[in-house]
Amino acid sequence: MEPDTNLYSLNENSEIIRENSQKIRSVLSAHQIALWEYDIRTGKCSFTDDYFHVLGLKEAGVIFKDIDDFYQFAHPDDIDTYKEAFAEMLASESKMSQMRVRCIGEHGEIIWLEDHFLSHREDNDGGHPGKLLAYTVNVTLQCEKEQQIKHLEIYNRKIIEALPEFIFIFDDNFFITDVLMAPETILLHPVEVLRGADARNIYSKEVSELFICNIKECLADGKLKEIEYPLEVEGRKYYFQARIAPFESNKVLALIHDIGDRIRRSQELIEAKRRAEDADRMKSVFLANMSHEIRTPLNAIVGFSEIMAVTEDEEEKHEYLEIIQKNSNLLLQLINDILDLSRIESGKSEMHFQQVEISGLIDEVEKVHQLKMKSNVELEVIRPEEEFWTSTDRNRVMQVLFNFLSNAIKNTESGVITLGLKHEGDWLKLFVSDTGCGIPEDKLPRIFTRFEKLNDFVQGTGLGLSICKSIVERLGGKIEVSSELGKGSTFSLYLPYLEMPKEVAERILTSKKDSQSEQHKKILIVEDIESNFAQLNILLKKEYTILWVRNGQEAVNSFIHEKPDLILMDIRMPVMDGIQATEKIRTISLSVPIIAVTAYAFYTEQQQAIQAGCNAVISKPYSLERLKETIESYIG
Repeated sequence: MEPDTNLYSLNENSEIIRENSQKIRSVLSAHQIALWEYDIRTGKCSFTDDYFHVLGLKEAGVIFKDIDDFYQFAHPDDIDTYKEAFAEMLASESKMSQMRVRCIGEHGEIIWLEDHFLSHREDNDGGHPGKLLAYTVNVTLQCEKEQQIKHLEIYNRKIIEALPEFIFIFDDNFFITDVLMAPETILLHPVEVLRGADARNIYSKEVSELFICNIKECLADGKLKEIEYPLEVEGRKYYFQARIAPFESNKVLALIHDIGDRIRRSQELIEAKRRAEDADRMKSVFLANMSHEIRTPLNAIVGFSEIMAVTEDEEEKHEYLEIIQKNSNLLLQLINDILDLSRIESGKSEMHFQQVEISGLIDEVEKVHQLKMKSNVELEVIRPEEEFWTSTDRNRVMQVLFNFLSNAIKNTESGVITLGLKHEGDWLKLFVSDTGCGIPEDKLPRIFTRFEKLNDFVQGTGLGLSICKSIVERLGGKIEVSSELGKGSTFSLYLPYLEMPKEVAERILTSKKDSQSEQHKKILIVEDIESNFAQLNILLKKEYTILWVRNGQEAVNSFIHEKPDLILMDIRMPVMDGIQATEKIRTISLSVPIIAVTAYAFYTEQQQAIQAGCNAVISKPYSLERLKETIESYIG
């Protein structure tokens, strides 16, 4: 019987198909790809043993029979997502889909699977697919790499966000290919303008050349470069530091850091160094000036005191006494200037603002200086008829005008000195003009500088005008000088003009007139040393009624019964000191002027007196003329 050739051919084809199938499965297995089927009608799955082995599920203890059984191994976060995707796949016409899901092994290991579904038809079902052919790929390695990349991206993003700087990526043509920065970073140019821009349009020519040179060197030798540069935007200059490092073949990464604060601090340190050096030079100048200025009047005081001791002629004694008094006043003024300058520079010199009628103040200054004029010099006053009120420190304004007039008197041998007041817009201008020697043009810019003297042979420290400038600035005003050599000078003080309400002005004016109408006003002198009282009594008794008590307790009682118009209060006294007495009197009256008189020139004690309620503080030894002027400024 001859063999059936058809059967033999069929068996041979089957063997070939089987071998090819094994080769395919072997290739798929090598790539961790396993085949399986899903019956749409029954919902059953067909898994072979190779499926679990190829995908590495068997070693992880993950074995299941169908979809529902599979869900017990799926990651909780993926179950709902997978179910929804599976349902959508079944509902679709093509039945082709791709789904990714995580499985958890018995030891907690994560296995990433990716299912791919393909439909194939069955003839007995009207051409509709009855089964789905599926293959599953183990994509764990791929997913882990993706996760690593994702974590690395997050990590790098957090680093960039944490940096106070921002990052530019430049190519070798100096174009900005990218900008990396924290979300809240504010740049001088919008990011959309920077990305892809030619950096030459952003930086100056010099900065661009600096960048390009360092970028080329960085790409050539692969070494880090560091530069500092300015950037000007809308007229304002900013300062940055760039650390340039190789990034890609033709690109560099530049870490940009704002160094504006550092530059400013450096400039401040340089300025502080300059000021310290200036202060050191000023100290030397100060010591040299003070040595000369203090020794000059002291020499006269000591010398003529010794001469007076051996002189019997009364006329000569009187002449020598005048010289001693003149030099004593110079020495006292010098000490007061030094103390005043120290208080102003330390910021501890307070201004006591009150409503002041400036026209009347001009009249008072005229009366004080009328008798100080030299025989060939006339004092003229120019002021409006109406009154002008402003809020200022009366004593400080008088101090400035006194200084102006004192300088004018010293530098004018003949002619006229003019004291004036003008209303100019928002300012009240108080000025002193003279027909004296004038000021050289080269000295005008330095006239308000410390120790700057017009004439080195005229006594004085050169501090007065510097102090005046500081006072005027603290009063909210301004100070000016104009001069022509040989023809005279004009010093001007400008105070802000604030129009006072009419009713307030009338009330102050009425109070002032009522006060002026009284004769022989009372002054209460509170002094525990009899010789000090005797000196004050001799000075004041002709014009005022003088009352005297020896301590603060008696001062309070005397004030209640006698109601004086002004009190001269010594600070250091037995029983009750002047500070305590002033505080008690202020609980009774806020209006009575109290002038503290103290032998202690320390700022702290003067400050205590002001805080207690004193209107002014005069330090011993004091000029009797200045004391009288201060008293007159309060009660006339």
